[in-house]
Amino acid sequence: MIKSIIQSIKLRFLPKREFYGLSFDLLGFTPNKLDLYEQALVHKSASIPCKDGVPMNNERLEYLGDAILGSITADILYKYFPNKSEGFLTQIRSKIVSRESLNKLALAIGLDKQVMSNVNLNNNKHIYGDAFEALIGAIYLDQGYSVTKTFIEDKIFRNYINIEEVVNVETNFKSKLIEWAQKNKKDVVFDTREDGLDQVMKLPVFISEVEVEKSMLGKGIGASKKEAQQMAAKEALMQLEEPLVATA
Repeated sequence: MIKSIIQSIKLRFLPKREFYGLSFDLLGFTPNKLDLYEQALVHKSASIPCKDGVPMNNERLEYLGDAILGSITADILYKYFPNKSEGFLTQIRSKIVSRESLNKLALAIGLDKQVMSNVNLNNNKHIYGDAFEALIGAIYLDQGYSVTKTFIEDKIFRNYINIEEVVNVETNFKSKLIEWAQKNKKDVVFDTREDGLDQVMKLPVFISEVEVEKSMLGKGIGASKKEAQQMAAKEALMQLEEPLVATA
């Protein structure tokens, strides 16, 4: 469905710039600034020169789309789980917007067939997830927050994301960090402590800091020691090497 939309949008930008017709009804809106959608599909390796000398690619749209997607996902989860802690909501949001999840989502909607790039996509599959974020950025600039939120809720979450399934998929960042440390012969130490009560839920709050070779690389907050350590380990993995998190 969305794949055909993107294909139609791409056809709009053939050299003759002939109008082929777009399946806008499937998007839920009619795009106005079509150049934004073209830009969302251009990786920096295939940047298009512009008259002002600034190359056109999707990096800026990706930056914007990342923030918008995170905000809307947080909004959806906040309402879906009215009694869950901040740590829980953060962990689930991280799973949904992780590089691996976005790459799979991009493949599901056909973006992998539309991205313009001059690099080996087999070794740079994160490019697909980047393009998806850029697409969200393009929709936001073209249609605004409300339409973008409706698109993500109705077209993306409803068809491609099962929240309950995401919750039940265990991502053990602590184990991954320990495995990495053992493989690379590094010392890892978790310092976890209780830090008062949550002002809303009146439940204990735990803070965990993780050191790798005596350098503090991650800090996590949670409603349990385990949750705090998981968040700290995830942050440490992101500091060490992003692909480690991408395999979660």
